[in-house]
Amino acid sequence: MGEVYLAEDTRLRRNVALKILPAELASNKDRMRRFEQEAQAAAALNHPNIATIYEIGEDEGTHFIAMEFIDGVTLRRKIYEERVPLSSLLKYLNQVAEGLSKAHAAGIVHRDLKPDNIMITRDDYAKVLDFGLAKLVEAQTSLSESDSGPGEVATALMQQYSTPGMIMGTIGYMSPEQASGRVNEIDHRSDIFSFGCILFEAASGQRAFEGKDPLDSLHKIVYAPTPQLKESNPLAPDNLQRVLRRCLAKDPEKRYQSMKEVALEIDELQQEMKGSMETVVSDQLAFAAGSTTSGSTRADEGFWVAVLPIKYRGSNVDVATLAEGLSEEIITGLSRFSYLRVIAHSSTLRYANESGDVREIGKALGARYVMEGSVRQAGLKLRLTVQLIDAMTGAHLWAENYERNFDPDAVFELQDELVPRIVSTVADLHGILPHSMTEVVRLKPQDQLTPYEAVLRSFSYTVRVTYESLADALACLESAVEKAPNYDDALAMLATLYTQDYGQSFGLATEPLLKGERAARQAIEIAPSNHLAWFGLAQVLFFQKEFQSFAHAAERAAILNPMDGNSLAFLGVMMTHAGYLERGLELSERAQQLNPHHPGWYWFANFLYAYIHRDYQSALSAALKVNLPGHWPAQSMIAAAYGQLGEREAADKAIRRLLELRPEVASTVRWEMSKWWRPEELEHFIEGLRKAGLEIG
Repeated sequence: MGEVYLAEDTRLRRNVALKILPAELASNKDRMRRFEQEAQAAAALNHPNIATIYEIGEDEGTHFIAMEFIDGVTLRRKIYEERVPLSSLLKYLNQVAEGLSKAHAAGIVHRDLKPDNIMITRDDYAKVLDFGLAKLVEAQTSLSESDSGPGEVATALMQQYSTPGMIMGTIGYMSPEQASGRVNEIDHRSDIFSFGCILFEAASGQRAFEGKDPLDSLHKIVYAPTPQLKESNPLAPDNLQRVLRRCLAKDPEKRYQSMKEVALEIDELQQEMKGSMETVVSDQLAFAAGSTTSGSTRADEGFWVAVLPIKYRGSNVDVATLAEGLSEEIITGLSRFSYLRVIAHSSTLRYANESGDVREIGKALGARYVMEGSVRQAGLKLRLTVQLIDAMTGAHLWAENYERNFDPDAVFELQDELVPRIVSTVADLHGILPHSMTEVVRLKPQDQLTPYEAVLRSFSYTVRVTYESLADALACLESAVEKAPNYDDALAMLATLYTQDYGQSFGLATEPLLKGERAARQAIEIAPSNHLAWFGLAQVLFFQKEFQSFAHAAERAAILNPMDGNSLAFLGVMMTHAGYLERGLELSERAQQLNPHHPGWYWFANFLYAYIHRDYQSALSAALKVNLPGHWPAQSMIAAAYGQLGEREAADKAIRRLLELRPEVASTVRWEMSKWWRPEELEHFIEGLRKAGLEIG
């Protein structure tokens, strides 16, 4: 649809999304006239779940749309990256249905509904974008199957435009009438079909009509039956399949006839899921309590993880040795994380030459999660495939391929490279396992959590760094310590989160550093080899400005668990702030290598290192990679770098954004940053903010 910019409305001092329409579209006067009519109607809509259009206009031949800037993420990210539970996705989709119902009542059809056109705001509301845009690019003449077959229609549609699927929608979310080129038949029921595609994807994590290529996808939209949800998500509510069947009916007359009907159905599904939520959670937690070959395990012992022997079917003894070693080393690596319960290698050996349904294997072992993998060799090349599966649902949580050259004399070196990457990606606080376990216990009432579940619940703060998230985590942990005063993980996490309360200036606890130090030292006394306990103590000592003791505790944590990318990255940031520049950068870069999908804040140490060394261009590059648009310290780093580079326009914009996030920043920045920066470096940082235009006393 052209280029999209984040822009500022200079009159009303607000951010807007500015869409510049392609010249070839804007030059067609008839299309622009019809588009403007639809955009005017869309602009008249007033609904909390529809993005507002402020203005459509033209300037020196450039046509543009100014619309509400939405600070948030797409529904696609919620489904695939954040993997939020179905109950939350249904809440968003219910809001989408309400917004579409309002639009349809005004005679406006979206035509290009998809997860990318649905934004979830930071306040957790869904907003639908881009009403009317699809009509701007729809075909001017209708193609029908009476003139040619559906294959020819689809081919003609794709050839007419350089981007497949942009005529009247996006392939994978088109209605059958769109996919067949029946332009004149498109009405609000086409949006209902597209909504059904999104609903299936939210519930299953898969496209409803995924083909081997675009043409095959279009063919499935027109002819394939409604996909069966239970095949991909056995836990989905039974009534959801009924709703999908009506949304995805090929004949528009057999679909729901209004989005209001759909909204009511989604609301009933939400109530149904809410009523059964406690049962679902109980079943999930009890799964690990199933009978095993070695007896029974208790549900409160945690979510057990089984690593099956890595399979190799070839005859190369060296490769077979590598496969066996990888399995053992992964188990050892996972066992370094005290909050994981890992089944011993001896208990899984019988599956070295056996295969079967992962759900049955998990049940037999008493494991909620099962990791399996295989090694294949082609000449001097090896390919290791590893995947993590939820044995309760059969869902794939994660999979990765690693291709390497194979040298029989460097087997141990190859193990040492691969194992930490695999372990860190699935096990540290930003990993797949903690995220999945946290989502399960997040559904339980706080007063019903076991101490172990309370620790898992506290991990959610690492994903949602907010006042509310920290308050919930601290309450859970304090309750856990009351129930189990000698539980080292609960004490260690308490120490970490008390220091977060201090470092982020949330103000939840009185004397947070004192409480944090007591909790950390008690955890170390109970479990001297618990790396989380040393990690917590290191943070307390850093904020107490006891840098030599801090460095000792930090190194101890790194030695005890060199595969925990989260702690290595955060300790790297603190090391850099404390003046151990080279070591801080080394730890942070190691963390980045461990997990290629690491969060943006892992780049903080790179910024600090470059800024302190007056390499402001590199500092700016690192600050931009942090990519935390709602985090005021990250925005202050961008502003300071621009200020030192003398880029006045960019610096001015950065300062305005900083003031939006933290209006009082000029009077508080020195005090808040003094918790982190050494005095001599703090003034250097303040200098950058002043040069950027922030008036600091």
